[in-house]
Amino acid sequence: MVRKMRGLVHYLSGLAASTFFIELMRDVQMGCLFPLLPAAAAYLPDFFDFKFWKFLEKWDYNIDPAPLDPEENKVPIKRKINELSAEKRYQLCMISGRAYKVKNGGDKLEFELDDGTGKIKVKALGDDVNILLSAIGREIREGEEVSIAGYLDFEGEEKVFIVSDAPHPMFIAQRVADAIDAAYEREEVRVKLQTIRYTGDIYRRYIVDLDSDAQIVRVAIGPYVTVGGNVVNEKMPPKHRRMAEVKTRYPFEKKYPKPTVIEAFSGPSIGFKRVGDKVEEVFLPWHREWSHSFVTGVFVAALIYVIFKLIGYPHSLQLAFASMIGFWLHIIEDQLGFMGGNLFYPFSSKRIPGLGIGESGSAVLNFSTAWLMISFMIANFNAFSSRPPIPLAYYELIMLLSIPSILLYAYALWMWSTSKKRIIREEKEVEEALKEEEELGGT
Repeated sequence: MVRKMRGLVHYLSGLAASTFFIELMRDVQMGCLFPLLPAAAAYLPDFFDFKFWKFLEKWDYNIDPAPLDPEENKVPIKRKINELSAEKRYQLCMISGRAYKVKNGGDKLEFELDDGTGKIKVKALGDDVNILLSAIGREIREGEEVSIAGYLDFEGEEKVFIVSDAPHPMFIAQRVADAIDAAYEREEVRVKLQTIRYTGDIYRRYIVDLDSDAQIVRVAIGPYVTVGGNVVNEKMPPKHRRMAEVKTRYPFEKKYPKPTVIEAFSGPSIGFKRVGDKVEEVFLPWHREWSHSFVTGVFVAALIYVIFKLIGYPHSLQLAFASMIGFWLHIIEDQLGFMGGNLFYPFSSKRIPGLGIGESGSAVLNFSTAWLMISFMIANFNAFSSRPPIPLAYYELIMLLSIPSILLYAYALWMWSTSKKRIIREEKEVEEALKEEEELGGT
């Protein structure tokens, strides 16, 4: 929905660009639809990214905390006991076998599981005891065949399987920290954060918070949510598997001013790139690279000019300029947000941060920009009419029509003046929630 709303704004920007050229306006009056092309050009940057470039991205770290079982196509993946290894520690999976040496101490349940390939101690702690027994429907009996979801951990050298309905956040935190350190040594790496998806389009929310000051990666496992992010069950994971943090060996800087929340669909990717003596975060590195460069807009305009010149369209130059302006307007509008873009690729590979006035889904920014584009269209139609229906000078009409946009932009700027405090507060709130070491019982 957010992308569709934003796409409408870009489309209107392209249409507005066409109305600045009287030749294109006259062509429209004669029934020619070529002048509508700049509207499509204004949508091209996102079209390139979301329809093509996204699917060509290659990751150095594919962090999948809860992989699908290849046979049943659902979480968790089934494994044999002899397949449980240190590199799969904390990753959610399911093992099956016969239970022996059952000990139920109320808030702690222990037994030994034997699946024929090996034996492993199984432990359920706190609320997980009741969850496990409810799933089985009774107390576990000696020699009974059971299937257990959870993750591998270690007690000294001994392998232990911890009963759980989610992976331990340490699986994610450790790999993100490793990626940051690898970026310092290898210049650049890309990380894919896969979602934790269950049957029925239910997901488990988790948060990745990069604390630049402390050089710490913090990850918290949250509640069950729907595709739309609505909480299904507010009950949080038990304290012993709710939060994890890992300190990196090298300094890093978080560029995107919010913790990364992973919920539904495919999950985001994050790039880490060494710049000088530290590693910088690049959120969604496949997005807003070459596709959101002013230089790319010039090439798009040149291609449009050549094509329409070859087919004999008399106003191919005006059409090319209008398309370039529409393309550029898309880039400028995106810069109002947080992420920014690589504005001068290929001459620069650095992403220029956005102004941070509002998010891409901000109703205030989208409506004010859309109305400003409509204002330009009305003023241009009026100016190019043989008998202008509105008896005002061009600048007077623009000033009058753009009053709602000016007021809304002023409101957005006022919100921006307090946004840094708000963002800092949000990050601190997440940090406090993640840092509850004593209450959470550590990692």
